Amino acid sequence: MYSYPKECYKILESFSQSASNLTMCSILNARPVRLCEKCVDHYVCFRNKYQELLKTVVNGTSCRSVFMSHDRLNVVLQYHDSISAVWEQGNCNNCFNWTDNKPAIKNDINHFIKLFNDTMNCFSNNYDPENNNTVCEKCMQFYLQLDSFYATLSADSMGLDSVCMDIVDSMNATRSIWSKTFNCCKLRRSPEIVFLSSAGVIALLPLIFYISVRYCGPIRDLPQVLKQSRIKQTILRSINSREA
Repeated sequence: MYSYPKECYKILESFSQSASNLTMCSILNARPVRLCEKCVDHYVCFRNKYQELLKTVVNGTSCRSVFMSHDRLNVVLQYHDSISAVWEQGNCNNCFNWTDNKPAIKNDINHFIKLFNDTMNCFSNNYDPENNNTVCEKCMQFYLQLDSFYATLSADSMGLDSVCMDIVDSMNATRSIWSKTFNCCKLRRSPEIVFLSSAGVIALLPLIFYISVRYCGPIRDLPQVLKQSRIKQTILRSINSREA
């Protein structure tokens, strides 16, 4: 019943293919999360095709007017927004510097990846199923460097405010391996026990002082002295009265 430009349908077909490619890539890189790094080319294509669909006009007919805002389903817009939401919620754009709409991985992200790989290699090379202390001792410096650098990437300690999800997931995985798999956090328990014990003793000093003064000092002896003096006085009075 309607004659729409074939060029619009070709663009729509390309857009649907780019949406499919980005969706598949995102799912395949969902665990561990690497969709920002692995799917950026698909995202660029998806974004460009959508913009082309919005802006193309053929013989006075806008492709946008053909495929969007005609019914309550608004399929093209809905799928675009839902696919884009995954990318945006992962802060994926923050992994890259964008020049002329072309992505280049940021220097600090590259540095984090290097530290992460060094740490993972240390874990792998020093893993001993019978003795986790080997990993803890030899990889401590690698882990601390990685953790400290990650803290500089965001004001939020979890990195959820701005750090792209690939990096957040890598750091979370590293912390889990360090603390749960290798149980390396136990190396910090001794200093913590000493600190807590010292704090407890200091907190108890006022109570100890009060008890010592109350029960061990001159104040405790004073009533007893008075009591003994009164007994002596009573005895002396009895003796004197008998002698009289």
